[in-house]
Amino acid sequence: MTSYKPTLEQEAVIHHPRGKHARVLAVAGSGKTTTMVHRVEQLVLRQNVNPNSIQVLMFNRLARKQFSEKLTEIGIPQEFQPPVHTFHSFAYQVIGDAVTSGLLPGLMDVWVDDKSELVRQYIHRAVRNLLDRGAIFGEPDIDAVMEAIQLWKSSLIPPLPDRAGYRGNNDIPKVYEEFEKLRVTRNGLTYDDFVPLAIGILEQEEPARRRWCGSLDYVIVDEYQDVNYGQQRLVELLAGKRADVMVVGDDDQTIYEWRGARPNYILSEFERVFDNQPHVSYTLSRSFRFGPVIAQCAHNVIAFNRNRLPKSLVAHNAGKAAAVRLTINDSEQSTDANKELAQMVVALVREIGDPRSIIVLGRMFAQLAGLEAEFLARRIPYRVLGRAPFFERREICVLLDYLRVAADLDQPMSQRMASSLLSIANVPNRKLNKEMLRKGTETGINHHMSARQVLRWLIEDVATTLSRPQREQARMLKDVIDRLNERMTTEQHLLAGDLLLWLVELLDLPKHYDNYYGQGEHSEERKKTVRFFCGFAFDTGLQAVQFLHYVEKLDTTLGQPEDKQIVMTTVF
Repeated sequence: MTSYKPTLEQEAVIHHPRGKHARVLAVAGSGKTTTMVHRVEQLVLRQNVNPNSIQVLMFNRLARKQFSEKLTEIGIPQEFQPPVHTFHSFAYQVIGDAVTSGLLPGLMDVWVDDKSELVRQYIHRAVRNLLDRGAIFGEPDIDAVMEAIQLWKSSLIPPLPDRAGYRGNNDIPKVYEEFEKLRVTRNGLTYDDFVPLAIGILEQEEPARRRWCGSLDYVIVDEYQDVNYGQQRLVELLAGKRADVMVVGDDDQTIYEWRGARPNYILSEFERVFDNQPHVSYTLSRSFRFGPVIAQCAHNVIAFNRNRLPKSLVAHNAGKAAAVRLTINDSEQSTDANKELAQMVVALVREIGDPRSIIVLGRMFAQLAGLEAEFLARRIPYRVLGRAPFFERREICVLLDYLRVAADLDQPMSQRMASSLLSIANVPNRKLNKEMLRKGTETGINHHMSARQVLRWLIEDVATTLSRPQREQARMLKDVIDRLNERMTTEQHLLAGDLLLWLVELLDLPKHYDNYYGQGEHSEERKKTVRFFCGFAFDTGLQAVQFLHYVEKLDTTLGQPEDKQIVMTTVF
């Protein structure tokens, strides 16, 4: 058992009175997990509360594991420890119980962990089914589809035309509907289905509702600022009108809005929904994580947020060392800030000697592209977590594929050329039938045709099933590639950067991304990456074909092991 001396703020939370709900606003590093663990200790060891009448819900598996370990660490015997679950593990328990009791069919195929790739495979199959039926004409971005489905399911939105909407692309809701038909037929269960399915069981099945709902005395929820509608509804069902609910989180740390999280749940909805008894609000304002410089800077920035509850952020250890250095790019050379940041990283590696102790964070992946280029130029090994390096991202691969097709326009069709042609066919969206395009490239390979001849066959041959508008779109695609090929072969000193800028303007790619993703973060990130890449190409001083060879040889790791690489990712 460890000695623990709580702060006065923590003490108040630990001794929160029975018969009242509680909201605990805990700033970063304020010891909220330790406080919650001692709250459990107070209930089960001091007040003799039955641990099985307490349900603790954590945000992820790591938090769940750490919480359980701390319960043991402070001396709570195993038999006195309440059940600790993530939202998904609790939901899965409800589902398993429903299968055992015959409320659900058995032999469900759970598409998680090693089987999670089945989700992507069945989304691809859904897209292909829709293309074959002519329900859609272009293949949507699979990552965008997966993100949309995750958001719809976390918000309990079914795959119905009047419920699931996607601004700027009406095809993605159709993919959702088709995917769900395939999933249900296959008896598949994705990670994102756990909570919605459990809620459906609890709302519709009386035996399950009697077993799980309204029988608890206490519900404790961690990271409440990041709950989505589905998770909020699950808490409501569990608590019923009986349980004292304590939610712990910080509206200033809501970072999962892309998956349906809303700070309003902790700001106002909690008190509105759980209105059956009085509420008490607590604040844990002292951070043990950093010194006063970082604490004050963080407070100064977050105070500008409009949708928040004012709260102090105080460093518990006033003598803890910390430093913040601002590098402001106010010059005409946009690369200056990246050069300075790269030099800082080099200096830190020399000083500390361990690249693993350094991490580079950006708000969006697109903002890291310039620094990536600087690292490549300085031969600093790095890797990007959560996304491919800037030169391997989809929007960049499309530009490179345009150059590849144009460069080898009159060479015999190969599998790589076929892949490049399919890659560019619907960027921007020309609504060309992907299956017909595949048939065209296969015909080209089998008959040793060039890409130019394949495009001409698609436009002119009566054997193709392209409609008149699609033939016109295919003709426009061919015109773009012909013009690219002409410039690459006749303008001897044309740089890849200038050619790419011209191509981006010719295709009006910014408008394409706005139409496809809606005018927001997803579109802006791709536009920024494209703009940067054109500048990157220009800075190499290479012509198009030379530039293609150069990009193919880029290696961010320089062959170094992971412990010698600088990690880059976003704050999310």
